[in-house]
Amino acid sequence: MKFDKFTNVAVESAHKGAEVLLKYFNNIKKIEYKGRIDPVTVADKTSQKAIIDNIKQYFPLHNIIAEEQDATLAQNSNDYCWIIDPLDGTVNYIHGVPNFAISIGLKYKNEIISGVIYAPALKEMFVAQKGKGAYLNNKKITVSKIKEMVRALPVTGFPYYVKEKPNRVIKNFKNVMLETQGLRRFGAAAIDLAYVACGRFDFFWEEGLKPWDVAAGIVILKEAGGKITDFSGGKDFLFGKTIVASNKILHKDILKVLNETGKSK
Repeated sequence: MKFDKFTNVAVESAHKGAEVLLKYFNNIKKIEYKGRIDPVTVADKTSQKAIIDNIKQYFPLHNIIAEEQDATLAQNSNDYCWIIDPLDGTVNYIHGVPNFAISIGLKYKNEIISGVIYAPALKEMFVAQKGKGAYLNNKKITVSKIKEMVRALPVTGFPYYVKEKPNRVIKNFKNVMLETQGLRRFGAAAIDLAYVACGRFDFFWEEGLKPWDVAAGIVILKEAGGKITDFSGGKDFLFGKTIVASNKILHKDILKVLNETGKSK
């Protein structure tokens, strides 16, 4: 598949970040914490710099939103905005678990038009461009065709505030578990979205997310034939902090289960 310059730069930038992550993987000497259980390492920061530096070579006037705030660039009136997570799954990463990824999404006005999720330790590159389909290692992917919740395998994650506000998170976890074949928690939202896109999981839901967690996954999932909403079934999933991503077939059933406890705090 031939992609446009935007998508090709996203792929190239993901490779630049991956070089950093693989260099430090299983070799982290110091861990800092942004919150009680929210770690950040030199790998996060150095990967982000490598990604941004590469993007800026090609698109110096584009806006950037990135996870590590000290490297996030101020916003201007340009319609293009790169949304970057230089290391999704940092907890996995610092424990030597290979389920971590780089996520790079490009937003034009109000829509994500290109996305790359690269899990370098797993050697898996997910790429999508609006109108061009979604791909895993250059092979086209589609969502699953599972029609019944009892046959579905979902994936989720816990927000960093789960210890302070556990009720809705745990209730949704329990209710979905009771309705489905099983349930997985991998610890990297970008990978979770990519796995729904390629049919390994049938749906994903989570709350407390940030735009860099989901930006790339949004276009990858949509181009693979899936559906994404917030918990209420609306469109506030990029900045709204709740997301449901599915194979489309199960979406109404998923929302029904989540909204049984959606108002709990």
